[in-house]
Amino acid sequence: MELKDLKAIINREYQLKTQQLGHVRLFFQPAAHFFHSNLEALARFSDDLSLQGEIPVCRMVRNREGTYTTNVNGTMSVLMAVPLEQKTERASIGTILSRFHRETEGLDVRFFEESPMDQRASEWISSMDDLDTHYQSILEKKSRSRFEQLFIENFPYFSGCAENAIQYLVDLSIDYSDREMAVFNHYRFSGESLFPENPALWVVDDRSRDLAEWLRVLAWTEGSEEGRSAAEQFLDDYEKEFPLTDSLIARMFARLLFPLSFAECCVRYFSGGGIEDGSRLLEETLKLNAEKSEDNEAMLAFLLKRYTGRIQEPEWLTDKIVK
Repeated sequence: MELKDLKAIINREYQLKTQQLGHVRLFFQPAAHFFHSNLEALARFSDDLSLQGEIPVCRMVRNREGTYTTNVNGTMSVLMAVPLEQKTERASIGTILSRFHRETEGLDVRFFEESPMDQRASEWISSMDDLDTHYQSILEKKSRSRFEQLFIENFPYFSGCAENAIQYLVDLSIDYSDREMAVFNHYRFSGESLFPENPALWVVDDRSRDLAEWLRVLAWTEGSEEGRSAAEQFLDDYEKEFPLTDSLIARMFARLLFPLSFAECCVRYFSGGGIEDGSRLLEETLKLNAEKSEDNEAMLAFLLKRYTGRIQEPEWLTDKIVK
């Protein structure tokens, strides 16, 4: 969309002069890109965080009709106001993330029906059951694509990881009757998700979601030794502000153990994404999952050592713990 068209829509649909936004950059976020559909609740929290001033967050702008969605060339969208960039030195990712979680602690999950908090184990079981069906079918095929061959070579290992992760969640539901407090997390936390915060990416979940996803990023991008060092600093900074319970530590471990990237890649291929996106890209993603499995194991072993006695140790990982 050209800038003049964007300005025309904003001038026609919004009364920005009457709003004390204190922002200089605007953009339209498609409403379908929001994980949660309760825009009123998301807007209220983004306004509160913005007014507190410690966490930079995009604010959602009401239109002249008093709603947050506007038809922009056929796409229902939300006008977002980006905060002014502050020139102050940023704190560490662990520190900023802990403050974000603490500021949003105690959300009422009933306002966010898409929250995966109570469906995690069932979602994982369903995903792996579907992949097992494909695995059994491909084993009987005489001719296989390159992706299918890679899939059957790696599925037993990742399926085993998934079984362990699911068992952790099942045991947690028995060992800890109280649910962890809900906070805003991110759909896929990448570090850059914090600068600035975008309500479209928020997911109401327990804190282990963001923590595990950042550890996965470190394991994949930094390698074993460097990843462990970065993870230790990250968790030190986070827990200095917002300590973890035993339940959260176990949930973080389980989420890192579950082969999320592998499962999503395979689901995308078998649902037809292999044709749409080009199977070569998905093949490379599948190969990368296999190649990074040792680095991920090293990160899991690091967590077992850091939280000795607070996480049940899978026997197959015990010998990988650096003494």
